[in-house]
Amino acid sequence: MIVKKYTVKDIKEALEKIRIELGKDAVILSTRKIKKGGFLGIGAKTYLEVTAAIEETEMKRNVEQEKNQIYKLQELLVKNKQPQSSEDLQELKKMMYELKSMISVQRNENEPEWAKLFRKALNFHDVNTEIIDKIIEYVRIKYGQLDFDDENSRFVLSEVFLPFIQTELPEMTGRIMFIGPTGVGKTTTLAKLAAKYSLNEHKKVGILTLDTYRIAATEQLKTYATLMDIPMRIAYTPKEAKLELEAMSDFDLILIDTAGRSQKNELQMNEIKAMVEIINPDYRFLVVGMQYRSTDMEAITKKFSVISPTHVILSKMDETSSYGHFLNVSHFTHIPIAFITNGQRVPDDILEANRKELSIIIAREVLKHAKSG
Repeated sequence: MIVKKYTVKDIKEALEKIRIELGKDAVILSTRKIKKGGFLGIGAKTYLEVTAAIEETEMKRNVEQEKNQIYKLQELLVKNKQPQSSEDLQELKKMMYELKSMISVQRNENEPEWAKLFRKALNFHDVNTEIIDKIIEYVRIKYGQLDFDDENSRFVLSEVFLPFIQTELPEMTGRIMFIGPTGVGKTTTLAKLAAKYSLNEHKKVGILTLDTYRIAATEQLKTYATLMDIPMRIAYTPKEAKLELEAMSDFDLILIDTAGRSQKNELQMNEIKAMVEIINPDYRFLVVGMQYRSTDMEAITKKFSVISPTHVILSKMDETSSYGHFLNVSHFTHIPIAFITNGQRVPDDILEANRKELSIIIAREVLKHAKSG
């Protein structure tokens, strides 16, 4: 085993040096603060002493792998030095992706057992691969490794996930527009929030629906509005929407429902973008279902980014056993989660998103899977 000590200003500097000298598979054994310089202890500066190690055979294997990867990359670039068409570019991108996947597989095979178990558990919860790599690297830097049988492992895991989750409860005033694909429960979610802020918070709430495509959705919203004694208006055109909003200008909160839009339909996406520009809401809530796969979630959030959502609502938590989207959403959108729905009951089944609570939930579920192997 090769063991080296590094005296650095911070952990970032240590990590860079360790990667260069020992490679990505090195393990941090310990860290401690030390003082150097000065005279008789006066004027001494505080540094970080980091001890890292790697198996010698592992280090040699990594060097050989890196050489092979560089040679393969060079071959690809030579073959595609001057792509003459879009087909050439696509082929180059495909080969680069395959190379990246090959490197990733090689790296994963060389991981210690705790990292393999951790990766498997995160994969089960459909956490995006890039996030998994970042989380495992974060663990290696901060803790060195994970012991899933330790009585404090759930607490440690929740602390690990915390930096990767972003939540925020916005100021629920003004115009709030609900946008998202079909079947994610936008109308029901809107009704839950209408009840919460009208009945519990005693705000003057109004509802405007632009979803004139589905008669059932309009009737459902009418029923909720009548039961809650909340004014509801319907707009069939952008001009009507502006007039209805002006008529509700003295309301504390106006919740605006829209028809579901397929992220694959460019015409529909352009329509919703135009509607957002006309209405100019204070907040734009993108509602997405937790039952979606990670790849689908990425595609949806990417397409709906054209309307610049301010917050995300994760719906249908009760319909999935996968909690990776707590982490994925922040990675894909860089915007916070505001609410999570976990059932059909109005107004009960909706939660204000709290990053500590979400990190505890996913830590519990990931630990359960890691322990089962």
